[in-house]
Amino acid sequence: MADQSLRSALLSKDKQACYELVHSKLKVHDLVNTINDLIYISASVTHNKQKVIHPVCITNSIKNFIGDNKEAPSRVLLDFALEYTLAFQFRKNDKETLEKSIKKGIANTAFVGDLENACQFGDWEKSESIMASIFLASDRSRATLDALAELCLQNTQDNALFTFHLLRAYQFQEVKSDNWVFTKCLFDKMAFHKLEDAHEPTGHTPEAVKDRIIKTGDIVLFSAIERIWNGDYVRKRGYRRELSFWLNQLIIDDDLDINIIQDHGLVNINSETFINYAEKIVKSEKTQNEKANELVTLEAVRALSKNADKQALDIIGSRYKELLS
Repeated sequence: MADQSLRSALLSKDKQACYELVHSKLKVHDLVNTINDLIYISASVTHNKQKVIHPVCITNSIKNFIGDNKEAPSRVLLDFALEYTLAFQFRKNDKETLEKSIKKGIANTAFVGDLENACQFGDWEKSESIMASIFLASDRSRATLDALAELCLQNTQDNALFTFHLLRAYQFQEVKSDNWVFTKCLFDKMAFHKLEDAHEPTGHTPEAVKDRIIKTGDIVLFSAIERIWNGDYVRKRGYRRELSFWLNQLIIDDDLDINIIQDHGLVNINSETFINYAEKIVKSEKTQNEKANELVTLEAVRALSKNADKQALDIIGSRYKELLS
């Protein structure tokens, strides 16, 4: 086991080796590599058609919690990331698509517009072939990943949360040799579902509805959308176009009343606050799926709480008092 890498242990699902390797690599430098391997393997899972939280969302959320105290990383959270991800099956043939494209010798003949059209018509076999050609023609860069993200956001309601976590997880290291795994992960999430047509941009922004969302809306989805909107992406204009359309269609029930409490869990928060809340979730008697949903919700609460004023904190803390206790 001494010469075994965490990535190989994860791929072979050697749980004991995984735990030992993770627990032996908790210093900051080693921790970065450990989290990167967990992110890589979470992006390697086979698409699950059931409505469960994708491991990428869990690993990225846990990465963010652990980032609040890198000097003493939570073993509880790292272990949960391992357990949750290892419960899924992994893709085994990612490179086959690339090898077929190389043999065909068409790497320089495909364009992003061809990929968009094939995806729009739901021709997924052709889409995957074009995607591989573009990926190779771009010198295996992240450009194909970015183009797919824009397509995914045409279905903002269904795809924005996953797209956000995948992009942020990828940006943690941005290892070029791993680009295809992330590209395939995003493609598999998008494929086999009818895409909406590309939308016209509107003048709507996340900031314009933020207070109303905090009061009564879906803060998990909104937090992902806001962070994509404010992110530094090459295709930001396209991302914002699709997000602004979703914001324009948004219906918010402003008539709901929130019972504000003063002693909520966002009072006097510190660097350990969300780590403690996350560990409590993991240690609970709930199912893995319930824990996963709560961790992703907590991560969104953490993100929105960072720049929230007292009024917003009181509302968030009151709405999610059970999660923050």
